[in-house]
Amino acid sequence: MKNPILFTSPPTLENNVIQLVPMEKEHSVFLYQINHSDHWHYMLSTIQTQQEMDTWVKNAIHLREEGLSLPFTIINKKNNQIVGTTRLYEINSTQRTCELGSTWYGKDYQRTFVNSTCKQLLLTYCFETLNFIRVQFKTDERNERSQKAIERLGAIKEGVIRNERILSNGYIRNAVLYSITKEEWIDVKQGFIEREAKYKSRSI
Repeated sequence: MKNPILFTSPPTLENNVIQLVPMEKEHSVFLYQINHSDHWHYMLSTIQTQQEMDTWVKNAIHLREEGLSLPFTIINKKNNQIVGTTRLYEINSTQRTCELGSTWYGKDYQRTFVNSTCKQLLLTYCFETLNFIRVQFKTDERNERSQKAIERLGAIKEGVIRNERILSNGYIRNAVLYSITKEEWIDVKQGFIEREAKYKSRSI
């Protein structure tokens, strides 16, 4: 079941350092400027040209217009620069579930505060605004760095989905499935708060 308001008036999510804005066509140029081939190693698509990025952004917006996905462009509010993208999809407002993924960041923002901040904003929106009961994540079985990042959030590993999808190079991947439930959100949220406090203390 779809909630049409979600897709006709998509939200902007932000705190004092990061802003997640609904993806628009004009973001394509800036996303391509921070594009790197490593972003796509485990993804369905491979982006090597501006035209391919234009198509990728256009398709993401089309999925939003079809009520299938909420793609966001990530902005670093400290310098007003686009630093990456992420999205919510498989959104089911009746069952109150969704998936969080298709996330990548510019090289300078990988392994920084950006990922944790974005996930906190998205999960807070899912559990506290949309009142969802489950948010899931999937990642390539070979992508150990992604798995560790998801586990650091407090997500629970549920298992491996075999032959989950075919990548652009023809590789048939297995996907590792994780989730966070409504009941677990309190502890997960506390983890975000504690990590943010440690980051601030190191920045002083």
